Amino acid sequence: MHKRITSIADKFSLDTQKIRFELILQLKTLAEMAQQKAHDTHPTETQTKQDWTRLAAYISQVINGISKTYDETEINTELQDLENKVAQLTKEDETTSDKR
Repeated sequence: MHKRITSIADKFSLDTQKIRFELILQLKTLAEMAQQKAHDTHPTETQTKQDWTRLAAYISQVINGISKTYDETEINTELQDLENKVAQLTKEDETTSDKR
């Protein structure tokens, strides 16, 4: 019984590690996209540039949190917060683009 439990726990740990690794890779891509968006933003749009830079920094914080935690609920909360921030910034960016 103990061997089976240990085996299941080890398998879960490996699966969790794999999922976390893939998630971190995807988030790194998003951070790079946000950095590029900040770089591509017209210099006169300082606030937008700062917002994209902040988003890239926040994504890096989420990556750091995911790499340190095994708590799936906490990871999901961080991802939901990130999703909300991206949605808000994207909406603001579209509004700014429409004004041009």
